[in-house]
Amino acid sequence: MNTVVKLDKQIIMHKMQELCSLLLQDEGYKEMRDMIDQFSADEQATTQYEKFMEKHQALEEKERQNIELLASEIQVYEEEERALYDHRLIRRFIYAQREFSQLHQQISHFFTKSVELNRLPESNELGKEACGCGGSCSSNH
Repeated sequence: MNTVVKLDKQIIMHKMQELCSLLLQDEGYKEMRDMIDQFSADEQATTQYEKFMEKHQALEEKERQNIELLASEIQVYEEEERALYDHRLIRRFIYAQREFSQLHQQISHFFTKSVELNRLPESNELGKEACGCGGSCSSNH
């Protein structure tokens, strides 16, 4: 007879709520959330960003199809990319988006390593990106 084994997801979700509650109260989170909200409220910034992303995807598609990009296409792309970083709201949005993505990756990596090792990983087993130290902790990454 097969027995179905399940994790106690209720306690795990309770701890996840605690973790997310800490995140939502963090001043850095609030500032990054504000960066995203300011960007989202600015129609010119969002349009500029969306048009660039469409161009980015179109050029990536050309590369996937092994279609050589013209020098003029690359030049226009690079100019538009620089223009994103010249725009304060877009630059801050990209920064906040990157920070949230890195945090998500760190959490996911920690979870995966815990399951893989069947214990909590040591910081030197995570790599400097995953431990969140940015290379400032005493472990030898």
